[in-house]
Amino acid sequence: MALPSLTSPLAKFAAAALGAAAIAAPAQGATINFDAGAGMVFGSGDSWQEQGYKLSFEAYNPADVGSLVGAIVDTSDPSYCIGMACPVNGEGGYYGAFNDSIVWVESETAASFMVKSIDASFIGLDAALGGYPIYSGLLRMQGFLADGSYMLQDLLLDGPSDQGFLFGRYSPFETFANTAFVSVALFGFTCDNSGSCLAFENNRGQFAIDNLVLEDALAEVPEPASLALFGLGLLGFAARARRRNA
Repeated sequence: MALPSLTSPLAKFAAAALGAAAIAAPAQGATINFDAGAGMVFGSGDSWQEQGYKLSFEAYNPADVGSLVGAIVDTSDPSYCIGMACPVNGEGGYYGAFNDSIVWVESETAASFMVKSIDASFIGLDAALGGYPIYSGLLRMQGFLADGSYMLQDLLLDGPSDQGFLFGRYSPFETFANTAFVSVALFGFTCDNSGSCLAFENNRGQFAIDNLVLEDALAEVPEPASLALFGLGLLGFAARARRRNA
């Protein structure tokens, strides 16, 4: 399987503004903030339930069952993220995805849902802040519809400030935010000074997420002909999503 790459992340980010028709208004919303789990550590295959949603954590290689993939970082405990560069403006708990791992988001009732906003930051593998580019990475959200098709949304993650990496609030473009998904995969890219970004390359595709705002969707999923597939989707992800939703 070819590794995904972005030769121009800014162009990729802009391209995601095109796409499918909007979905009707949601029934209710939920905010996933991880605060109740601060301090927990997760291996591949573990999951977290909150507000009617299930977040499953996986290594990129499905064979690496039980390998460390993330933690709910307790921002009140300075011992977390020793030796790495984690966001310094988090509150309570947030989820840190390590080692090129993947976060899967699904409703516990198998209902379709929409992604309205998310707080996100890059997590640097090196504690020294001087070597990171202006855009250190990006967070890709790959949303799967009930018919097996998918859409992509890329969120550029800034390099560190003088104090360190910072959470930013991201609202997906209208097309993505108003589309009903049965599952969403989140995974990280690491970028270099030329603007080239790679995923699943060297365990550097790490990211932090918090305050994930999701809304139930009460509408039919658009037909495949109305969808735009953004960027370079991963066939392996599509196959994995079909197995999860079967």
